[in-house]
Amino acid sequence: MPRRSLIVEWTIGIVGLLAAGVGAWMYYVPADWFLGGLAEAWYLGMFVGAGVLLAAAFGPIARGMLREDRGFTARVTAMTALAVLAVAGAVTFGLIWII
Repeated sequence: MPRRSLIVEWTIGIVGLLAAGVGAWMYYVPADWFLGGLAEAWYLGMFVGAGVLLAAAFGPIARGMLREDRGFTARVTAMTALAVLAVAGAVTFGLIWII
């Protein structure tokens, strides 16, 4: 399996953060705005997408750090925790979106 570069992982992470920001912005869009009707569920979808993208970025970064450090250090544990929290957030908002 070819190794991805850090540029790809950081790009995925930045896109995930931007998706989370757009989702948070869509949550506060006024209903009388011309896309206000679409804003009812878009922010949930954006949060799900952001969680998936952030998990896809943090996971490989944590794996690379684990290979580099050859053990569970604070930075490996922090990246792994961020990846798990991103997946948990995506699943939570996905369930809210379905309900």
